[in-house]
Amino acid sequence: MVVCAAGVLVAVTAGALAVAGALVARQRAESAADLAALAAARGGAGCAVAARVAAAAGGRVVACAVDGSAVAPDVSLVVEVPVPGVLAALDVPPARARARAGVPP
Repeated sequence: MVVCAAGVLVAVTAGALAVAGALVARQRAESAADLAALAAARGGAGCAVAARVAAAAGGRVVACAVDGSAVAPDVSLVVEVPVPGVLAALDVPPARARARAGVPP
């Protein structure tokens, strides 16, 4: 009986840690996307800047579009961050987040 209870406790703990890892990956993707979009909207080489900022935050830009003028660009992008540990071994897809920065509509 004690062995079964310990097994259930271990399984529940592992599940909770997996969910926590997925939530952390999602938050990191959202932060990386926000930072990359803001950096790209400052002008210059928009998507290249976004890619560098996202990489520094542990992510990867998978889509980037810059519209508008060079003075006031409108940037929208998608960033993905790999999920940690056991989730990656289970082929869980990376966490994705979208962000937009630029002149308000």
